[in-house]
Amino acid sequence: AGAAEAAAEAAGGEVAAAPTRPDPFAAARAFEAALLLRPPESRSQRDPALSKVGEGLYLGGPAACVSWEGAQALLESGVTHVVNATLQLQHPPVPAGDPAFVAVRCAVEAGDSPAGGGAAVTAALEEAAAAIAKSKSEGGRAVVLCDSPGGASAGAIAAYYLMRHCGFPLRRALDALAAAKRGQLLSASLLQRLAEAEARFAAAAEPEDKMKSREADGEAGG
Repeated sequence: AGAAEAAAEAAGGEVAAAPTRPDPFAAARAFEAALLLRPPESRSQRDPALSKVGEGLYLGGPAACVSWEGAQALLESGVTHVVNATLQLQHPPVPAGDPAFVAVRCAVEAGDSPAGGGAAVTAALEEAAAAIAKSKSEGGRAVVLCDSPGGASAGAIAAYYLMRHCGFPLRRALDALAAAKRGQLLSASLLQRLAEAEARFAAAAEPEDKMKSREADGEAGG
């Protein structure tokens, strides 16, 4: 091929550009870049590791579990409920005289291992989302804590909650994570679980939408 190109150049001809294949990962890389460059608009000024996703919902890291300062940051943010997304981190300590956090452990990281499989991840996500919903129904505020790189487990739980209990589509839930915590990147397996959940929620909503449509048609016809 090199000899042919040299001959073409010597003859004054143009060398045709080699055909390029479309990059199947271009969209994913562009999305990652957008997440990394987006400013962390909702970070807590008291603790940079504590990020507000929405009203009454925060993401946090291991600092809240291993230091009084981290636990104090939760108290100052009004957090009442803790969703611990790890197997090993203890629940946040509580200074003497302060009420204990309502804490539940939902180890998404364990389910994300090959041994756990997708069903274990989905079960953990469902349990964690229910705990967040319960905290808000009681007038409290919840934080999801994890020690995975980039806060992936906590991010997946928050996204699942937004889809399951707030009706967010997956892309809108991911946008909420990106606005709350710069660099909030989820693993491919967690993104797959969330995509499956979105499809499942949409399929479950279809019969209800059709029933409402029939009822509306009946009222209009009556």
